[in-house]
Amino acid sequence: MRDLLRQRNVSLVLADCSIFGFVLGLALLVVPLYTLSLSDSPLVLATVVAVFPLTAVLLSLASGAVSEAIGSRSILVAGFSLMSVGCLVLAAARSWPVVLLGQFLLGLGDVAYWIPAFALLARLAPAGKHYTVQGLGSSTQQIGTIVGPFVGGLLIGVAGFPAAFLVGAALSLAGLVVALAMKPIGDRCQSRLNVGAFLLFYHRKALGVLFRNPAVLWTNLVHAATLVSWPVMRGSFYLAYLAVRGLSSSASGAIVSGHLLVGSVAAAGLGRLSAGRSMPRLLLGIAAFGALTVGVTPLLNSIPLIVLVGCAGGVVALYNPALVGFLSEEAGLAERSMGVALLNLSWAVVSPMGVLLVGVLVDRVSLSAGFFITEALALGSVGLLWLWAEKRLV
Repeated sequence: MRDLLRQRNVSLVLADCSIFGFVLGLALLVVPLYTLSLSDSPLVLATVVAVFPLTAVLLSLASGAVSEAIGSRSILVAGFSLMSVGCLVLAAARSWPVVLLGQFLLGLGDVAYWIPAFALLARLAPAGKHYTVQGLGSSTQQIGTIVGPFVGGLLIGVAGFPAAFLVGAALSLAGLVVALAMKPIGDRCQSRLNVGAFLLFYHRKALGVLFRNPAVLWTNLVHAATLVSWPVMRGSFYLAYLAVRGLSSSASGAIVSGHLLVGSVAAAGLGRLSAGRSMPRLLLGIAAFGALTVGVTPLLNSIPLIVLVGCAGGVVALYNPALVGFLSEEAGLAERSMGVALLNLSWAVVSPMGVLLVGVLVDRVSLSAGFFITEALALGSVGLLWLWAEKRLV
């Protein structure tokens, strides 16, 4: 562990992971709450939340390709620049369409950051240390993500929504400076490229990897099944549910921070947890647990139980580093970056569809119906993927 942290680029990527996590965690709480203060429509809330992952539908694979073309450091700088501008737009917003624009810019910054950062960690990891390095990257990001909602809730109560977004902009600029401090990585393509042809080639190659490698396809489907539980709900209608139960913004921020703290502790122990265990079974167990804890939430009658179950659901955060680590073990070196890009693409497709579906259910039926349908979809998917894993991967 110490040898890894002594590597300059590893330590700087991890520092950027924590900064990114803070901005992401702050936005996770503050953007939906600000949207609820501007409009009481469930569909408006779903649209604002969904536009963040929607930006990645077309850009996930493009981000991986551009990262290979211009180098990881350059695209990390671009990502933090977009996040800084997005936070400034949100600070100036006085209507939900402007909030939508700021959320769109944050989504662009997320795409530019997430793929090259974690693909770079996979490149820098020594043989046999992929799960440890990915768990370390995820846990350091989670540290920032834990602090973000808590600080965001306090800032809303003390200084209002614009102050929270200005703090996000300042930290995004700090992340940009850290990215500029990295040593040249040597992952930039040295030859001249026809960018359009290169992007087309990269997309075709990525889709070939998806359907040629069963582990890559299975991993993306597990990713989708896990996403429809806490990753979709905690930044949208779970916050609406907490508001309905009468909790303040600072209390909601503390619960979300507790949820993410549990995830950070779990991710930090991924290296030990994966030893001697079937990773496919572990991944499916995580997805099932996430679905069950989401589904039981509307049935809880006391605030302490809501807090306990909400925090326990943070264990689902294990899925991200576990999936990337599994890909690092099962895919070849040339396929890892594409595998990570494909994971981001599945997130980009499933997250907005899930949020919009829940938004329609909440608008037409009830808030509780959104939780129950989410649970049923996730558990059904896990069951089918379990059968596949038992025959092909375990």
